[in-house]
Amino acid sequence: MFSRRDPLLALFLVLGACEIEKVGIPRTDAQVALHSVLSASAPNQVVLLERTRNGSVAITAPAFEVPDPVLSDEGIAESGAIITLTTPSGRTLVAREDVAVRGDGKGRGVYRFALPGDSLERGGTYQLSVRTASNEVLTADTSVPAGDAAAAPAQDTFDRVQDTLMLEWPAAPGARSYLVRIETPFGPRSFFTDATQVRLTGELRNIDVDALPRVFIPGFPQAVTVSAVDSNFFDWFRTHSNAISGTGLIDRVSGGIGVFGSLVRLRFEDYHVVAPQTEPEAGMFQFVGTPEQQISTPVLRIELYVESRAARADQAHAVSGRYHKRPAMGQIGCLTCGLLGTARDGRVELALLGDWYARDTADLFVGQIRGDTIVGTFRAAGGLVRFVKQP
Repeated sequence: MFSRRDPLLALFLVLGACEIEKVGIPRTDAQVALHSVLSASAPNQVVLLERTRNGSVAITAPAFEVPDPVLSDEGIAESGAIITLTTPSGRTLVAREDVAVRGDGKGRGVYRFALPGDSLERGGTYQLSVRTASNEVLTADTSVPAGDAAAAPAQDTFDRVQDTLMLEWPAAPGARSYLVRIETPFGPRSFFTDATQVRLTGELRNIDVDALPRVFIPGFPQAVTVSAVDSNFFDWFRTHSNAISGTGLIDRVSGGIGVFGSLVRLRFEDYHVVAPQTEPEAGMFQFVGTPEQQISTPVLRIELYVESRAARADQAHAVSGRYHKRPAMGQIGCLTCGLLGTARDGRVELALLGDWYARDTADLFVGQIRGDTIVGTFRAAGGLVRFVKQP
């Protein structure tokens, strides 16, 4: 005699009898990948060469280093390759690997051609050839767009609340598209356009970063560039690799994968981003103290902006700005650096950045606003310090 539980019991018996089929996925072959973009404003031309990861090599990498971009980014450097570049006029150049000329063992997989950007022939086709130590051969070519390269940046101030950037540039024959790129402390915001002008407002959001922060951050210097790019560059960077199939990227490298493209930087602007400083937490705060305290303090001035006001009373305002270090003998790095933090109910917490990037915190300052004075301490330096707001 059936009861109401019988169908449920039958279902459990069926599910219990099922077993998910186990399929062994064979390891894919590691390919040679190259990344090179001829730049009309670069002092020399660089090729990065590495192996794609397939699980056959265990990767342990230190923190990222510019002199060692492949290995420090958990890559498998392809060292000992012979790389040549044939110019439109028929001249053949041979690249040198950085590790061969450095004395610290860094620079594996990084190859350089002694070819300054201002020597690149506009509209001409450059042919790249790679032969690895295992005799694998990769080839690719690119045609450099026309246009005069912007070498040095034009300096200006941008008020995020009141100003709007209107950038224009001349059309560049041979360009497939134009790449607009804005540097931010959270990572660049970049996009392609077919137009020869673009309008950028202070409220622009960075959709390339998960938290969608604003692109322009008060207190920070931010470079804005516009570059004419060839088809290889455009197709590689506008496409994406599918997480399941691995397909989707468009590349034109024969014998391997990657990109060999070219670009000409047409506009180069460097903006000091500001905003009105009407809130109690905002303004220029100068260190005050005895001569002994002056000698020991790591920071002389703090410039603060309320980057974003809190949406609710129980939340903190987002704060941005810059701080000015006390000069010291043998000091390395910036004297004026960026800061990010929060302010709530008169309490400020500021991450003092090692440079201008959000992920690089050098010290933490925690303080309390008392009238026109911020009183607080540094986590690393210690000691009670005072900063007074300047008129």
